[in-house]
Amino acid sequence: MMRRRRKAIEARQGWVFGPTSLLARAINSQTGMALITPRAQRIIDLIELGPGKRYLDVGCGTAAYAHLLAAKAGADEPPVTVDLVAGPGPVEVIGWPEQLPFRDESFDCITSLYYVRRFDDDVTRAFAGEIARLLAPGGSALVMEVAPVRSGLLDRLHARLLGAGCGEVDLRGWGRLAATFTEAGFDAIDLVNVGPFLVPPIPRVGVLARRGWRSAEEG
Repeated sequence: MMRRRRKAIEARQGWVFGPTSLLARAINSQTGMALITPRAQRIIDLIELGPGKRYLDVGCGTAAYAHLLAAKAGADEPPVTVDLVAGPGPVEVIGWPEQLPFRDESFDCITSLYYVRRFDDDVTRAFAGEIARLLAPGGSALVMEVAPVRSGLLDRLHARLLGAGCGEVDLRGWGRLAATFTEAGFDAIDLVNVGPFLVPPIPRVGVLARRGWRSAEEG
């Protein structure tokens, strides 16, 4: 476990601060992320981000896109941003996805975009549990990642192209992600489309996980 964790952190550090740092900054800039994920308003609508909402982004890179979403949604406060390493942007918290340093029910909206492919199933399952723990009643979380395709050859090519900053790459489809998030205890899980995606022209999978409101008896 420690070896895998160290490998993931070192790969992320190499991506952000090594020879690829300029590319990393360009991809994780507001412009770069807007090209990769053009429908910002769709994300805002899905997670119901807006005034009065507490917003967390995990795997934020430079945090530029999270700040773009918060500003576009008219959020009262900037997002809380978490990554494996300190980035060139305003990454507020350095944390491992299995143990995020926040109290239960701390956030109304959570995003994690293009992050989980670098983790194995055990870490991804624990991360899903952490998202469920951190979501307040009525809250929503969007986890989006590049999806596998039917061609094994293309999958290997995509994994190689997407491997920068990753110690390993595991592209999961809706079935695997849905099973993982179902185990975490959310009240609703939906497959969502945030496309179309032209850069790069590879399919994505989006999981929208939600916590229901408590009844009066539950307090």
